[in-house]
Amino acid sequence: MNDITASALNEQGTKEYEKGAYLAAAKLFAQAAQAYESANDPYNAAEARNNQSVALLQGGNANDALKATEGTEEIFAGAGDLKRQGIAIANRAAALEGLKKWQEALAEYDRAAAIFEQAGEGDMHSTIRKASANIHLKFGHVNSTQMDVYDSLRLVENPTFAQRIMRFLKRSGFIK
Repeated sequence: MNDITASALNEQGTKEYEKGAYLAAAKLFAQAAQAYESANDPYNAAEARNNQSVALLQGGNANDALKATEGTEEIFAGAGDLKRQGIAIANRAAALEGLKKWQEALAEYDRAAAIFEQAGEGDMHSTIRKASANIHLKFGHVNSTQMDVYDSLRLVENPTFAQRIMRFLKRSGFIK
């Protein structure tokens, strides 16, 4: 297969995903990844594997979603792409969360948040901190939940009205 075929498979996978046909999309993304690998394009193969992971997770298959992320972080790190490296780690965290491996998921969310902060990706950082807060909340870890929520506000680039109010209250000392 050549790069055009890989790109076409990836595009078709995206269309299937948008229609809600997650498992069909995952299969197409896996085929795209194999085609990119055959074309000696590990970067785009890793991107297709991350897409496959998201589709599998949406389709209810957290175990295979976790497997799909294997090796993708290292490829993006090697390319110096912090944003995609963070996304790969976040996908891994979401799959671990889907498998109810809470502590491992929290550790991966923390790693992803740190990389997003380093990359200057405030909105991505905020999203990851909210996911982490949701896990803490499930177990009644109020202080950890609160810290994650406040940290999610710290770097958000375009805060909503509610987020701006929370920032104000935090700065004013009304909430700690």
